[in-house]
Amino acid sequence: MELTERSCQLSLLEGRLADLFRGGSTSTNRTVIVLTGPVGVGKTTLLQTFARRACDSGARVLGASASRAERTVPLEVVRQLVRAAPLSGTGTPDTLARLERLLDEGALAWADADDTDDEGTALTTAAIGGALLEMTTREPLVIAVDDIHHADVPSLRCLDYVARRISGLPVLIVLTEAPRTRPWRPEVHAELLQPARLHRIRLPLLSPDGTFHLLAQRLGVPVARTIAAESHRISGGNPLLLQALAEDQAVAPGPADHPAVGESFREAVLSCLYRCDHLVLNAARVLAVTGEPLHGNLLPQLVDARSRAALGAIDDSTSAGLITEQGLRHPAVSQAVIDGTTSEERARLHLEAACLLHDDGAAPARVAPHLVGIDELAEPWMAQTLLDAGEQALLDGEVETALRYLRRAHRGCAGECLRARIRSALARAEWRLDPQAALPHLIGVVSAIRAGHLGSQQAAGPIQYLLWHGEIEEAAALVNHLSERADSADPRSAAELLIITGWMSTLYPGVMLERPAPTMAVRDPLTLAKVKRGVQGATLLSAVLDRGDVGAVEQAERTLSTTGLDDERNMWTAVCALIAIIYADRLDLADDWCDRLGRDPAAPRYPTPSAMLTALRATVAGRLGDLSRAEKLADEALGQLSPKGWGVVIGIPLAVRIRALTFMDQLDAAAACLQTPVPPAMFETPIGLHYLQARGMHALAAGSPEAALADFQLCGQLMNRWRLDFSGLIPWRTESARALLRMGRRQQAGRLVRDELARLRPVHVRYRAAALRVLAATEDGPDRIPHLRSAVRLLRQCGDRMELAHNLADLGHAYQQAGDRRQARVASRSARELAEECGIPMLRFGISARSGAAEGRRDTTVVVHGLTDAESKVAALVAQGHTNREIAEKLFLTVSAIEQRLTRIYRKLDVNSRSELASRLRLSRPGATLLDPPPRGSLDPDRRPPGSRLR
Repeated sequence: MELTERSCQLSLLEGRLADLFRGGSTSTNRTVIVLTGPVGVGKTTLLQTFARRACDSGARVLGASASRAERTVPLEVVRQLVRAAPLSGTGTPDTLARLERLLDEGALAWADADDTDDEGTALTTAAIGGALLEMTTREPLVIAVDDIHHADVPSLRCLDYVARRISGLPVLIVLTEAPRTRPWRPEVHAELLQPARLHRIRLPLLSPDGTFHLLAQRLGVPVARTIAAESHRISGGNPLLLQALAEDQAVAPGPADHPAVGESFREAVLSCLYRCDHLVLNAARVLAVTGEPLHGNLLPQLVDARSRAALGAIDDSTSAGLITEQGLRHPAVSQAVIDGTTSEERARLHLEAACLLHDDGAAPARVAPHLVGIDELAEPWMAQTLLDAGEQALLDGEVETALRYLRRAHRGCAGECLRARIRSALARAEWRLDPQAALPHLIGVVSAIRAGHLGSQQAAGPIQYLLWHGEIEEAAALVNHLSERADSADPRSAAELLIITGWMSTLYPGVMLERPAPTMAVRDPLTLAKVKRGVQGATLLSAVLDRGDVGAVEQAERTLSTTGLDDERNMWTAVCALIAIIYADRLDLADDWCDRLGRDPAAPRYPTPSAMLTALRATVAGRLGDLSRAEKLADEALGQLSPKGWGVVIGIPLAVRIRALTFMDQLDAAAACLQTPVPPAMFETPIGLHYLQARGMHALAAGSPEAALADFQLCGQLMNRWRLDFSGLIPWRTESARALLRMGRRQQAGRLVRDELARLRPVHVRYRAAALRVLAATEDGPDRIPHLRSAVRLLRQCGDRMELAHNLADLGHAYQQAGDRRQARVASRSARELAEECGIPMLRFGISARSGAAEGRRDTTVVVHGLTDAESKVAALVAQGHTNREIAEKLFLTVSAIEQRLTRIYRKLDVNSRSELASRLRLSRPGATLLDPPPRGSLDPDRRPPGSRLR
């Protein structure tokens, strides 16, 4: 071990050595030097260094080392000194032989004597001490004994005999001693270490600078500079522990950004504790298990009763710096102590600590950590305490801690009612981390509710989870069961039922239409306030969906300012408030609140609320036209929970992703997204409407307007049945009109979109703009321009850049048809710029099938079986001899989009060149050409890589 910060102490020893060579004349009569300091502080290293320098200077050195294991062996330390004595300068061999005989006789004498027989052993002490004095000559002599606190009593008496008689002789006795909570034989130690002849040299723990220098010697300056501060906090400046940290750091993988605590450190901690008093070791075990401070109430009751009086002597010096006033110095130290304690001993300490704390009336949160560590919950109060602590941890947002308590309580609980409450709490905790993990507990909770073991208050959460997972019938049956056996005079029971049914009617509006709501016989103001607060989120959604109340935005903001994501009820309230703001078309406000809630400490800790928040962020980004961000956020949200864990709510991120991929012309990726399994019950919720809308948009883009119309009309049927016919939810009339236009049914589309415009309120600018764009597509010639200009004006107000880009593209085409080329260029240029910002690879000018692919050949309509309408347009223009760049300009597309689409055309039609494509299409004359796809087996998907670029 390096002598760091020990130069001052070494200089003092060398000064005393110099006095010996001056004939023993010193400025002091103190002939005994004691190096004292905590275990591991470097006393032995300093003693050995001094002994080597004494030998190099010509002095004789007699050395010995005491140990706890040999302190009952009489004269063991003296025997080591004699064996270390060289023959030269110590007398004849007969002298050594005589001394050996005296040691043997003395060992027998002390073995037969009792501890109080000082007179019987005094002659033996004098004989051995005299023989030792004969070994001292006029040559300087250093007697060095390490760990004198472990020396046997006869050796201590002999050393005391010599120390009292070497005054004026060139003899120096140097001892090392670690402070103890209580000396082994205090009266004998006191005789040897009399202050009159004693010079103490204290070795303190290393300072932060000393820690840095020691680590720099072992690991280099850059690493030491990085880890020195934390290493000092872990070790307290104990050199032995620092050396161990350096060893662990030297073999640790990865960058040295923090100290590596490994096997070497754990062994060094235990070594220090084993070399301290047993009291220190026992106290360290108690402190590690209980986590209590040094002077807490538990330590005196958990250590040996005989040791309690000495607890006050435990400090930095007696504990090697491992124990402070607050308990063990660092969690790494605590873990090392626990690792060195047997499982049986840990369980015993946990059990005793739990019982003591419970008897003292401690809070469940203090008792529960100890109950987790015991083998059996033998007392009835133990499982209840774990449940109480788990529920409190849930309220505090510590879900992992709650799960640890609740799982242990569930394994050891025997009572049915208590077990049901534990499973209900377990479902709540599991749901926050992974809703799928809550499913196994819900089965037992449902049985417990039917058996009467749980009331409305404990059943509220599990019923919400059943709704999340699409178990509508089960949830409704439980609500009916609770309503039938609820005490109408109990306001709390009725309040919980009202809250449950309120949320059920919001998430599944069709389920509760024919069911009477529970009533309260007692109009308690506090209970009414609780109900109002519990259904606050559902009320906000109803205000927007049922009445189109945009004033609900202010109320939603007030709700969000006082609601976090710390539990499921708060999470749902916050989510509903956000959705209400989105439906009210205040997307800038919704985006801001998503960011604020994202900074909630609960958001990153719990996957479920975090995933919901990410899905809503994706929704906002999609409505603002930021397609790439919307797709990325939706994909991120889907990755935070498993598909089954999402339950019926999976429709939110899936709908956003399908819509974004569709508008970015990544139809294959959108089709793959549609293959994700969704619960059938999702289509009983408003969430399913968004999924149907997105699926219909994909079908429309893929050239299947009939399938798209079916999805849009299903949305309308469900919304009418649920009495939620609100365009802010799904503008199904406008979407249906788009599909009808693609099918050539202009008049029906026009009637439907005019009906939509008549229903819209002035505040619904986004949906009015979308309807005006569809209305323009039903008109001919210049009549389209006013509708499109109005739509552009409205879209600039609401900030939907994607829809604005499409409207500008349509407007540019309308201006071009009307002969206004300047306005056409301005609108088309703006459309392209917006399309690039939004990540839209193509812009369709117009919605109806009347808009042909070739601008100069409006009488040519190509229908190619196996290709989408968009691909058919590209195929027709290629067959006519247009270049990719010319086609891109005609269709308001990028060249890259044309190349990608042409790759798919070649693959689907099994052709290899433009000329082969032209011959297949046979477009030598105007009119429609139908082309059947080649047999399925004739297509070779490996003939050309999907990503190849075609020119």
